[in-house]
Amino acid sequence: MNDLKFESQKSGNEKNIIVKISGDIDAYHSPKMKEEMEGFIKGEYKNIILDFQEVPYIDSAGLGTLVSILREVRNYQKELKIVGLRKNIKRIFEMTRLDNIFNIYDTIEEAEK
Repeated sequence: MNDLKFESQKSGNEKNIIVKISGDIDAYHSPKMKEEMEGFIKGEYKNIILDFQEVPYIDSAGLGTLVSILREVRNYQKELKIVGLRKNIKRIFEMTRLDNIFNIYDTIEEAEK
């Protein structure tokens, strides 16, 4: 089990915040993820870019948490973008058809446009 860590950095575009996530997004860590994201959702940034390059594993609870976060982001008229999905996680998004719901990009540069 990899502990979940969050590191945020301002983007070149002042409307964006990049949140680098590292660790497993699972049932154990999902409450922490929701709690950490609360500040970004209610904050000043229009677009929240989640960098998943350091996320090796996500389970159904983690996916449920992401959907919940997406719903809240949309309630605040903001946009959630995901970048850097590993192949195994990208497949999970495709199998669950969540790739049709989330804005998924290969790189941060693409997501910032």
